[in-house]
Amino acid sequence: MSHYQFKTAGPLPPPSLPADKLRLYHVDMNPYGHRVLLVLEAKKAKYEVYKLDPLRLPAWFKENNRRYKIPVLEVPTDHGDKYLFESVVICDYLDEKYPRNPLHSSDPFVKAQDRLLIERFNELIKGSLECFDTNFVFGSEQILQTMDIFEKELAFRGTNYFGGDRPGMLDYMIWPWLERLYLMRVVDQRKFDDKRHYFPNFADWGDLMQLDDVVKKHSRSPQEYFDYYKNVKTHSMGFYL
Repeated sequence: MSHYQFKTAGPLPPPSLPADKLRLYHVDMNPYGHRVLLVLEAKKAKYEVYKLDPLRLPAWFKENNRRYKIPVLEVPTDHGDKYLFESVVICDYLDEKYPRNPLHSSDPFVKAQDRLLIERFNELIKGSLECFDTNFVFGSEQILQTMDIFEKELAFRGTNYFGGDRPGMLDYMIWPWLERLYLMRVVDQRKFDDKRHYFPNFADWGDLMQLDDVVKKHSRSPQEYFDYYKNVKTHSMGFYL
């Protein structure tokens, strides 16, 4: 269960932000917003989170966000509070704004490789969506193929995390979907555990990520994810970037 208490966005906009604080607008259980939460926590930024209902967005929010993008990071500037969109863009901004504890590699080539892997990870996201939308009948092949790529990459790097000896940007960018894949243990635990020997490095990486303090701050259990995706007819997983 997430250990962070969200506020709920109401009919009136929140007050202006102080200069040292950020505000995230987030849909509960949305993995793209989950990305931003992890990076906010890793950078030790001062922030607050307002929870949105995607089917009942407040008029003030839609006025400031014509494309209805979620998640959104509200940032105080000398010209008033501004909105940032797109989870990867937001996370890159946070890594530059808070230089302590850098998440991107200082090596430009490694940083570029990590960005390519984040793009490649979209195949697993597509497979996950297909799995959830077809009650786990289709989509698993895409997931396994993508996991194999990341298994080999982790073996090639020879480190516990993609970021080295601690989680980096790539680790946090892909974790929200991997955390959700653990719900398949609820569907068929034996089948889920049998796959572990195909991806030993990736499986060990997942075990370590679950112990990370940043991850634990915003984690949910496999049962919570299973209940959520089973019960909602229109989930937000693929609708917001």
